[in-house]
Amino acid sequence: KKRFHAHPEIYRKFLEILHTYQKEQRGIKEVLDEVSVLFADHADLLKEFTYFLPDAVQSQAKAQLDIAAAKAEERAKQRVAQAKAIGKGAPGPGPGPMIASPPGAAPPANFAPSPAGGMILPPPPVANAGSAQKRMPSVPSNIPRTPFGATKARSEDRENEIAATAQHGKVSFDPVRPPRRNELNTAQASQTFGRPKVVPAEPLQPMTTEIAFFKHVKAHFNRKDLFPDLYNPTIKRRHTPYEEFIKCIHLFGAGMLNKDELIQLLRGLFIQGNAPKSGANATNITGNSMIIQASNVLLSELEKVLIGRGPFTTQEKTKKFRAKYGNCPLREYDLTELSKNITPSYWSYPSDYPIDVPGVDSDNSVVKLLNSKCFSMAKDWPEKGKNKLKSPESYDGVKVRRNIYEEVLCRVEDEMYEVEMAIERNESALRKLEPIAEEATRLRELEEKDGQPIGRLQYKLNLRSLNTIHIGSIARIYGDSGDEVIQHLLRNPLVVVPIVCKRLQEKDAEWRKVKTELAKEWKLALSENAKGSTDVKCLLYKREIEKSFATERLIEDCQEAKSFAKYPSKIQRHPATNMILPDFHLSNPDQKLALYQPHLSVLVSRMMPHMDAYNLLAAQFGGDRSKFTKLWSGFIGPWFGLPSSYDSIVVSSTTAMKFSPGQKVRTTVGDGQIISIAADPQRYKVKFSFGVGYVHPDAIAHLLPSSSSAADVAGADDSQLMQDDIQILFGTENIYLSIRLYMLLVTMLYQAKDAIAVSGYTSCKAAIVDFIKSKTDLKEFESTIRGITDKNVFNIVAIPSLVQSCGDAMAKVVEEDVIDNLYHCSQLKLKDLNQLRSLSIDVAEEAVYRLQISSSANQVFFSYIPADVELQLSNTLASEKRNLESGENDDDTKRLKTE
Repeated sequence: KKRFHAHPEIYRKFLEILHTYQKEQRGIKEVLDEVSVLFADHADLLKEFTYFLPDAVQSQAKAQLDIAAAKAEERAKQRVAQAKAIGKGAPGPGPGPMIASPPGAAPPANFAPSPAGGMILPPPPVANAGSAQKRMPSVPSNIPRTPFGATKARSEDRENEIAATAQHGKVSFDPVRPPRRNELNTAQASQTFGRPKVVPAEPLQPMTTEIAFFKHVKAHFNRKDLFPDLYNPTIKRRHTPYEEFIKCIHLFGAGMLNKDELIQLLRGLFIQGNAPKSGANATNITGNSMIIQASNVLLSELEKVLIGRGPFTTQEKTKKFRAKYGNCPLREYDLTELSKNITPSYWSYPSDYPIDVPGVDSDNSVVKLLNSKCFSMAKDWPEKGKNKLKSPESYDGVKVRRNIYEEVLCRVEDEMYEVEMAIERNESALRKLEPIAEEATRLRELEEKDGQPIGRLQYKLNLRSLNTIHIGSIARIYGDSGDEVIQHLLRNPLVVVPIVCKRLQEKDAEWRKVKTELAKEWKLALSENAKGSTDVKCLLYKREIEKSFATERLIEDCQEAKSFAKYPSKIQRHPATNMILPDFHLSNPDQKLALYQPHLSVLVSRMMPHMDAYNLLAAQFGGDRSKFTKLWSGFIGPWFGLPSSYDSIVVSSTTAMKFSPGQKVRTTVGDGQIISIAADPQRYKVKFSFGVGYVHPDAIAHLLPSSSSAADVAGADDSQLMQDDIQILFGTENIYLSIRLYMLLVTMLYQAKDAIAVSGYTSCKAAIVDFIKSKTDLKEFESTIRGITDKNVFNIVAIPSLVQSCGDAMAKVVEEDVIDNLYHCSQLKLKDLNQLRSLSIDVAEEAVYRLQISSSANQVFFSYIPADVELQLSNTLASEKRNLESGENDDDTKRLKTE
């Protein structure tokens, strides 16, 4: 087929001869005669034709074809001698040198003498002439020829020399194959096939089933009961059954046989050991039953091999992606009802899950050794306070311990790595393409020098010339068009390789220049962050501080106060948080406080930097500063005994007293009658139906008519009121969190102020404000603090997070819009805490947190009392202790002794 690519009719005639002989329509002598005429000038093909014939006719065919081959060689020698003689003489006016008939041969009837030199020249081809007349004479390889479009002649030997000089590819001067119908262009091919792994693409490799099938066929043909002649040393066979089998496979692969014809051929070959006969010479396929059974097994294996590749296999594989278990990993499905947890790390496959072992037949014994019943899946555990599941596979210990300085160093390292790898990959592709580009340029220049037409020289790269790294580097420099450029490189490397090589050289110079410029920035970043990257303590301590004021942690402190008071070992302690942890108590011995339930206490003082906390929180609120100032002036400031504002323009806190004693008023806690007016702080003493209490002027809504019923002024008793230095408020969860976070804020500011100098503390406050207002990032903020002080940096850098949490909690308090009424209830100063609690719950049902401040003790107390829990108004533990000492109650004595 390669020899007669310019004359396909000769190749088709050859196939026709083979088919007619196979169908018993021609005898062997007729076949040999036609082939001798068809290959009259090709002695090598005549000698090799005997390989296609059965052993029975080998001797006859070899004798006849050897004679024809000898005549062909003799004619070739005569043509060479005549061509040399023609080359020495003067050229005639006709066309170039022509090939004459052999000496002594009678000229054909349709040949005419040449006017140039009297030589017998072949006439132009006649239409509908025989195949022998259409056959073109062979030109010796050393005779120069002038191809179509060329300006100079060149011999075949010269072209062979040019092809031999190619080291990085294969050179061919065969005619260019015209484009096939519906052939994809480069853009379509890049979208359809994607980016190849190697250039040129590697040939298909056999699969396990295919290799096993060929081994089974070879073992079948080695059976003594099927082919006894194979084991007889006296009999020499030129064509073995396995070679016949390979021929059949090649005919099927070339498209000359369809599937049914292939199976028909192989069925007879597997049973009889030779090709089946057809027509008049056909024989019945009979034989050993075991051989027939083995042949059927081989044919069934062949069926599976034939559908192992191609569109059918692709269609079967897509069924899995359309099924229930498609693109997502199996561990992302809910396997509770579908599979069984065999071990803590292994789950069984669902019954409807398609299990496919690539390249292995389901009946193969190898499948029994493979695990197809269960798969491994890491055990998950619930995070504390969250419903999400976290797998150990997602844990990155290095990333957890990394601070912002290490982040910068890692980013710099990643950039250096990416730039270095980009340059190295580009340089690797350049080293690979430079010799190929030089060779391609040399071949093109040589073609131009020899006057050959463009495109006649075909150049293909050697197998595995470019690997995945080289292909990726080339595609990267062309961006979105990279895959299309790779397709151009596959189809025409002679033109594309020099262009791509030049582009790689430009990119190499560009990236090396960029690397030089970035090296200065990298050096500066490394020097600025080297010191901070070694301070791992700051990162870990800061993280512990942030955990201590997390919402879940603060709520747990209050709700589990009894457990922490009984078992101090349960308290989560850390060196960074020891100074800000609260104290836990079962009860308070001071009867004035009336604290007989488990609670926690936090120290507070007016000497703490409340003004600094005020400024930081005001900066946190930003545009909503009015909400914060209202909350401060209406609750936080009076609660802690602080000014109503720390702004430059202080609004006077003096409120005009509009009402006088004896008048009946309506307040936020009910109707009552004013008894007296207190001066410091300004407030009204009002008698209600439930007792006497103090009312802030803002808590009075309006004056009642004198006819309205009100409490009788007589009998007012100050003993029903709490001391002025004690305030008790029943608040919501948000109110509790806001006060706790505010006290943590002033405590940490106090510790920072005590640790550094005054000027350094002022600079730290300014840096915190800039960070809160997003004028600086976290790294710049930490660098500023680290430049001011090296002592307890972790305490200062955690303050912005605390300010944000405190601001969020206060914003939620403002949104609740119950703090004013709850604070007015607390200002009644009622000793009857049950009455106070009832009034507070009427205002907000979520008022289950008791907040109490004692100015004389400089402490704030917090306790959690759900609505279904009774408020204790006496020290039950002390009473039980006294009963135990006196022995008055034997049952209690036994119970307490048991405890």
